[in-house]
Amino acid sequence: MTDEKTFNKWFNVFLVVGMTVCLTIACIHNLTENSGGTGLTSQPWFIILTSVGALMGVISTILAANANILTFVFGLIDVIIFSFTLFDQRIYMLLALHVGYFIPMEFIGFYQWKKRGGSASDSTLRTRRLKGVQWLWTALLFAGVFGVVMLLRWSLDSGALATLTGWDWLLSAAQEVNFKDMALDCTMTTANIVALVLMALAFTDQWYLWILVNISSIIAFSSKLSAGGPESSYTIAQLLKYIFYLLNSINALRIWLKLSRQSGQSQEPADAV
Repeated sequence: MTDEKTFNKWFNVFLVVGMTVCLTIACIHNLTENSGGTGLTSQPWFIILTSVGALMGVISTILAANANILTFVFGLIDVIIFSFTLFDQRIYMLLALHVGYFIPMEFIGFYQWKKRGGSASDSTLRTRRLKGVQWLWTALLFAGVFGVVMLLRWSLDSGALATLTGWDWLLSAAQEVNFKDMALDCTMTTANIVALVLMALAFTDQWYLWILVNISSIIAFSSKLSAGGPESSYTIAQLLKYIFYLLNSINALRIWLKLSRQSGQSQEPADAV
């Protein structure tokens, strides 16, 4: 037990230091690229603030991996700060997702974990596993969310939504429709949405989806890096960040599987979602 605690401690330190370096590089890149801009996201103080918010997100993921209920506190700070960025950049669909879904889920998750024994000091959370029909419902949820996200993304890229609603400001989101990029992007978005539901309900199986998200992100940034361009340093930083995230999610799966066995969920009837 002591050896495992020591390993987790130093592994977490490694992740925090590594991802902090990546975020620092990204912050310096943004400060350089956006100097002289007039928008909120171009102001040096706000760029630094968003980097702090991103660091809160990093800490949140590590706390989640260790079943620490404070993950929702740090996650809430991250989501709120990023929502201001989305508002300033007029990315209203993602803003609606963050305000209408991610922020409420932070409170729901905190409440659910508290009910299941979650704490800020020890890994006392009673985690559980998906069983039987729960896998079917999760698959149906994933398919349904993916279909909705794909439809929204296509309607934005093609300009169909702007035409249908008459909202000309949506035309700024229109671009050439690329179904390969759309599928990858929508898969990551869907996995994020469904994984957050499983996380809030303390299901260990969430980590399979987070691993999918991180692998998809690594593929996306690797493709962007191979294409070259002036933002290679920023892309490398983002690529390394998601490699660290992947390592964290793999370690998290190990920790949560052990917690599931300790809580005896493998011998109990499936919990209701």
